[in-house]
Amino acid sequence: MPRLDRDALNNANPKAVAMATLQTLMGLENHPAHIQVMAAAAVFLSLADHLGIPAQEAFTATTNLINDTEGKRTEFRALDAYMKGEIFHG
Repeated sequence: MPRLDRDALNNANPKAVAMATLQTLMGLENHPAHIQVMAAAAVFLSLADHLGIPAQEAFTATTNLINDTEGKRTEFRALDAYMKGEIFHG
């Protein structure tokens, strides 16, 4: 099992994470909403398990990355805008 560098996890580059998230979203955009969210959750859970990190720890680190002291970081507001325009809602 690969070993996850928790320091790198907790200090991830927001722009790099946002770009990887965009790539993932692009792969989901042509599926129904219920498949999109389930597929994203399955990737998250599978990766956390594969890397040996509790899902809640990864979730917390990601939540902390998305938000800074002033609210949602610019990179992640841009992802929200992408989803509003490109991701299927029905």
